[in-house]
Amino acid sequence: MACEHQSMASVIVIGGGVVGLSVAHACRSAGDDVIVIEAGRCGGGASAGNTGWVSPSLGTPLAAPGIVRTGIRSALDPDGALSIRPRLDLDWVRWLWQFTRSSRPEPFRRGIAALLELTRRSLAGLDTMRESGVEFEEHAAGLLAVARRDDGLHWFDLVFDELRALGFEGGLDRLDGDGARALEPALGPAVGVATRTTLDRHVDPTSLAGGLAAWLADNGAEVREQARVVTLGPSRAGWAAELAGGERVEGSHVVLCTAIATRRLVRPLGIDVPIIGAKGYSVTVPMPDPPIRLPLYLCEPKLGLSPFDRGLRIAGFFEIGARDGAPSARRTRQLIAETRAFLVRPDSLRADPADPGWAGFRPSTPDSLPLIGPAGSRPGLLMATGHGMLGITLAPSTGIAVAELVAGRAPSWIEPFHPGRWG
Repeated sequence: MACEHQSMASVIVIGGGVVGLSVAHACRSAGDDVIVIEAGRCGGGASAGNTGWVSPSLGTPLAAPGIVRTGIRSALDPDGALSIRPRLDLDWVRWLWQFTRSSRPEPFRRGIAALLELTRRSLAGLDTMRESGVEFEEHAAGLLAVARRDDGLHWFDLVFDELRALGFEGGLDRLDGDGARALEPALGPAVGVATRTTLDRHVDPTSLAGGLAAWLADNGAEVREQARVVTLGPSRAGWAAELAGGERVEGSHVVLCTAIATRRLVRPLGIDVPIIGAKGYSVTVPMPDPPIRLPLYLCEPKLGLSPFDRGLRIAGFFEIGARDGAPSARRTRQLIAETRAFLVRPDSLRADPADPGWAGFRPSTPDSLPLIGPAGSRPGLLMATGHGMLGITLAPSTGIAVAELVAGRAPSWIEPFHPGRWG
């Protein structure tokens, strides 16, 4: 394989989103030589548009009982919060069949238990990042889920019952509408009931990505942006990644944190992974009056709201089978309108009419569990991808897991996330 230049590292992390940067931080903290290779800019993919929640209370599978029926019923609704848009594509049909099987009660319960083992490690992992010198915006105010009526919180009640049975450590407080408004004065009369979680946090994901990239550069790791990996293959060192332009980077371990690009990289190696892109949307706007102080989940429209130092982010919608990742001015207007309905002063929430908002694909697996572990039979190739809507929540613990695997250890709590679990 001809090349213009060759670089070496013990760990090559491909993908510079928050998950990839968290993996690089954990490996570098363990003493590994690390190179991060990012096709665009670090934190510029799905990490750029999400709510930044680190939420063990909501770390549960999307593949849940009843979800397929709900999604297909919304397939033709352009304003549906969750929609499944079928395609005549063999990979897509196989993914949907596996998703349907994973949505049965017993796989759902196993998924909750597996994810709880990850989320239990995420808050400590976030603390470790800060203690090591990573600078980022973080808030530890919990989360307030609000609904118009009791049935709007039904899904939360079911999930929390499962979490409690597993020994979940977080507190959950049920409130009426007046109690919710006392806690968050920005809420209006539409709110009838609420549940507050006390364990959850949220970060500005852009600040976390930037803080991790800066820490890596300051602590002996190499971070390369605008560097696209074209192919992967075995080498004498273990594995080699060839970049566009001909440069070759070799290392004993390659970790793929590459979202929906993962399939392109591993298929030539005879490895297939069931990842599809599920489209989500967000917009970041100035704070309304009074300002929102707590992260909110609006149950009926299924929207997440995060107050950052720079404004309010509103995120939502989950389109499985969407064909393009372009922003949508119509969806952005919908985010604003559905949020206004829950505020005490709806007209104080304003957005720039020229801002189309953000849209992107979340890398999603059929059982809503990420892929963490060895890929294929040759040692040294690892995956850490497919986190769906839980990328920020699971990023710190994913880094911990990969550092363990690179060190030759395989704790039992990682086993449910093995990339080969579909056979």
